[in-house]
Amino acid sequence: MQNQFGKVSKLNLEASFRDGKTILGDISFTAPFKVMRPFYEKKDRMSVMLLTASAGILSGDCQEIRICVKEHAHMELLSQAYEKIHRMEEGFASRKVFICVEDHASLHYMPLPVIPFRDADYRSEMEVELKGPTSGFALLDVLSCGRAAHGEAFQYRRLENRVTIRQEGRMIYRDLTRYEPEWMDMQGFGLYEGYTHLGNLVICNGHKTEDWVKRVRSRIDDAEGMEGGVTETAHGDAAVRILGRNAEKMTALLQNILADEKL
Repeated sequence: MQNQFGKVSKLNLEASFRDGKTILGDISFTAPFKVMRPFYEKKDRMSVMLLTASAGILSGDCQEIRICVKEHAHMELLSQAYEKIHRMEEGFASRKVFICVEDHASLHYMPLPVIPFRDADYRSEMEVELKGPTSGFALLDVLSCGRAAHGEAFQYRRLENRVTIRQEGRMIYRDLTRYEPEWMDMQGFGLYEGYTHLGNLVICNGHKTEDWVKRVRSRIDDAEGMEGGVTETAHGDAAVRILGRNAEKMTALLQNILADEKL
């Protein structure tokens, strides 16, 4: 499907390390993507904020994002605003993300929450390649039920998200999320269980300890209006999943958990 711009919307970013500092070594993008000038609020990494010159994602939109973090570079990718997936009378929108992180480098991929409108159909896919044993990666995402105040809770048609992470060619994490509310009891047992937001945090190659896991569980237990847990993958990485009712509070909690990880 072609989008309103008549072609695939593309974003290419390359983070490099030069003179003791992570810099944006290469960048290119097409409409509606734009990128804010990098900033350095966190001493240990460069922050890049993705902007979009549109009101949200529409039917037929097709986006491709490629990010490469070179050796010794450390970067986080943020977004300007919540991702609005607009109503679609037909068709769907799609996004593909390709990420490469070299040795002794890391990327925090941290967009703001996704809001699917009534009848939205959005399909995304992320492939991550960690080139070396010290390549670090963190994925933070929050998905809402939709515009609940407008009576659109779980009124979207379909949401699909595939994430595959490989390290030195070996698959270490894979997740497929596919929701079709027409056929699923979204607020039932095993899904949202009465909550409205789902938060995920995956951390690869952090230096987790038993004390860190206990702190994460304690933070989730102490968080008002939220439930969740943390688990260790077969590869020794961490996956955190939380249910709640407030996107801002959930995002802040996941960001604080990540900030406590030395990655």
